[in-house]
Amino acid sequence: MGCHDNYQRIGAETDLELAIQQYQQALEATPEDHPKRAHRLQSLGIGYRDRYQRTGAEKDLELAIQQFQQALKATPEDHPDRARRLESLGIGYSDRYERTGAETDLELAIQQFQQALEATPEDHLDRAYRLYSLGMGYRVRYERTGAETDLELAIQQFQQALEATPEDHPDRAGWLQSLGIGYRDRYQRTGAETDLELAIQQYQQALEATPINHPDRNTWLHFLGMGCHDNYQRIGAETDLELAIQQYQQALEATPEDHPHRAGRLESLGIGYRYRYQRTGAETDLALAIQQYDGALRHPSSPVLDRLRPGVHLLKLHAEAGNWSSAHQIACILTSMIAQLTPHSLDVSDKQYLLAEFSGLASDAAAATLIAGETPYEALQLLELGRGVIMGSINEMRADISNLLQQHPLLGEEYIKLRDQINAPTRHLDQLGIRTVIAHHVNQRYSANQKLDVIMQTIRSLPGFDRFLMAPSEDEFKVAATLGPIVIINISTFRCDALIVEKHEIHAIPLPYLKKSDIQVREAALARPEALDSQLLEWLWEAIANPVLNALGLMRIPDGSLPRIWWILTGPLAKFPIHAAGYHYQGSDTVLDRAISSYSSSVRALLQSRQRRSPPVVERGSRKAVLVGMEKTPGLKDLPFVPLEMDKLGCLYGLLNLQICQPAPCREDVLSALNDCIIFHFAGHGETDQQDPAKSSLILDDGPLAVADLFETNLHNRKPFLAYLSACGTGQIKHDALIDEALHLIAAYQIAGFRHVIGTLWEVNDKTCVDAATILYSCVQERNMTDASVSEGLHRASIKLREIWISENTTRAANRMAILPDEDSPMTTKPVRSYQGEERDSRTAELYEELPLNWVPYVHFGM
Repeated sequence: MGCHDNYQRIGAETDLELAIQQYQQALEATPEDHPKRAHRLQSLGIGYRDRYQRTGAEKDLELAIQQFQQALKATPEDHPDRARRLESLGIGYSDRYERTGAETDLELAIQQFQQALEATPEDHLDRAYRLYSLGMGYRVRYERTGAETDLELAIQQFQQALEATPEDHPDRAGWLQSLGIGYRDRYQRTGAETDLELAIQQYQQALEATPINHPDRNTWLHFLGMGCHDNYQRIGAETDLELAIQQYQQALEATPEDHPHRAGRLESLGIGYRYRYQRTGAETDLALAIQQYDGALRHPSSPVLDRLRPGVHLLKLHAEAGNWSSAHQIACILTSMIAQLTPHSLDVSDKQYLLAEFSGLASDAAAATLIAGETPYEALQLLELGRGVIMGSINEMRADISNLLQQHPLLGEEYIKLRDQINAPTRHLDQLGIRTVIAHHVNQRYSANQKLDVIMQTIRSLPGFDRFLMAPSEDEFKVAATLGPIVIINISTFRCDALIVEKHEIHAIPLPYLKKSDIQVREAALARPEALDSQLLEWLWEAIANPVLNALGLMRIPDGSLPRIWWILTGPLAKFPIHAAGYHYQGSDTVLDRAISSYSSSVRALLQSRQRRSPPVVERGSRKAVLVGMEKTPGLKDLPFVPLEMDKLGCLYGLLNLQICQPAPCREDVLSALNDCIIFHFAGHGETDQQDPAKSSLILDDGPLAVADLFETNLHNRKPFLAYLSACGTGQIKHDALIDEALHLIAAYQIAGFRHVIGTLWEVNDKTCVDAATILYSCVQERNMTDASVSEGLHRASIKLREIWISENTTRAANRMAILPDEDSPMTTKPVRSYQGEERDSRTAELYEELPLNWVPYVHFGM
């Protein structure tokens, strides 16, 4: 205990190492049933936790949590030390949340803290510690969710902890500091000047109460610097900025070189210098800012999140300065770290939360790479590493490892065991609310992920397995384009390009008429019905499609069968229908007339889909088609054409020799029916969740069938052929920061195992859905259910529906010319645009309005 106390007083690492050795020896000498064993487990856990805080070694954190769990288990319910052990375990979970971002750890931590506080008498000396710990739990949850009630609860706990602590108590500085954090958070939320003043006051008092050589002093200095920086941003006083830089500098000097908080200290100092550069224009300040950011990015002991944030600042600074070679180097480091940010053990919701902060990073990295003169392949690699991370992770966990099992069966079986532990569903456990079960499950997944990383390194060291589950090589990218070119449209503030993968080369063409700012303006307009018109399609042709098709040599309508193109759209462009680009009133200047279009979220997803390729079994009765038709959906408008769609498909499925299954439109029944189907067709309502894409869903009688449900459904061994989602917005994402993750229903059915998925980009017309599905399935039947029949079928449907659209619009234009022959402006065959959602009398609507683009929203994802 003496060595540990000395470490906590002055921070000497040798004292901590001696303490851990002594705790370990004492524990080894203690029998399992000894009454002091729990105390010794607790002490060893605290030692490991302190070493984790000092070095950032994850192994120490896991050891600490293990000791805390064992200590709590060995402590009776009525033992006076039980509250302390609950609190320690909560601190372990809280540390792991800060390290990994797993929200379940945060909730477990808060539960432990609450129980610890409830078990602590009002007049107990340790009550202030319990109040502080619970306050920190609430504060961190506020940081995650933005719930104002959590912030107010945090401030209350901090205030009570301070009031329960004597003026001369050595821990009082920590409570002052935490209260200052609460006030600063509230200032940032409300802008109340008094809260900022109170925050700075608490920080100063905490610093004054802390000895010069105390290990926490660097933290107090850092927060005081942030308070001064906030004050500078509020009133612009140069003295506040200078004070902030001074505090940041002192905090950095007091932080050991290998400390896990060092990246955060470097980032803050870099921000200070950058603000001073913006104020004065002094190049030395810019150089200093770059130096701090670079040091933070490359600091190995700090958490990945604390390194990525300054790295993004650094990338932008190099870009602004035109240092593209340096920007490229930083881009490579950043994208390689994204996978570390989102380990397999994290839930999808946690990955979404972490990745949203770095939206557009991969596209900026790819653009910087091209500007730096590097190869298109290198730019494509960065896009593949930094986009579609969640889908890529799920696909990786479902990859075919038959070669590994055949050549190294023991290693393959261990890999499968760990993979299954990580893939075990968590959503139903959360619904049960059984804390001990959830905690065990979370610990198991975390441990399995660490072991899996080691196993994968071992596998990659074996002959022939050096690229096991790695990003595709250049040759593999080219193989993906065997059936037709893959066109990736990269959108960045730096510049926009088309990366084109063909079977013989990977090349890039700049798109000078495409600007991210223009796309964002048009993206905002997509929410308005009048924006969805032929002018939008013409803009897509001029800015993107025409240059790409020219580069591919598709400058005119080809003789014979049309070539295939797979489109991968990045950033806000992912909401746009590039397959429908063109001048449709004039004939051949359209994508639709020159190629058959399909989409993919990434090249890697396309490759993985093709690797699982096998012909569907279609003998009569051997496989089934699952039909779910929702003419009436609780709480939503009726869809009167759904019965007609079901009747027509029933006839076509008979021609395809498929057994028809129509389960009850309930979540469990539909999921069960999917297990042995070859085709799944849903006609009804779809819903896109703006805040959480994983909750986007098809609406059934008993509620949603969500994206997240499909993530936990694995049909790859069954190899289902087609999922047709005849509903609104099944390929839509409204959460702009997660647009590159492609977490929509179409992708979810691909992840589940369907080789082809038909979906929609926005709202669709009930009657048009019948026509589109009928034409597509007729082609599938005619072409004997080949892979190409799906994309060709949708293409035929689009052509036919477009012909009707053009014909009806042309008729409207002719009627207008007949009724209004004397108008000043000559009438062309192209109707005048107007707001399709605005109510007008029928005569005016007939004359002026262009019909909705009902043929455009349908898209194909797959092979």
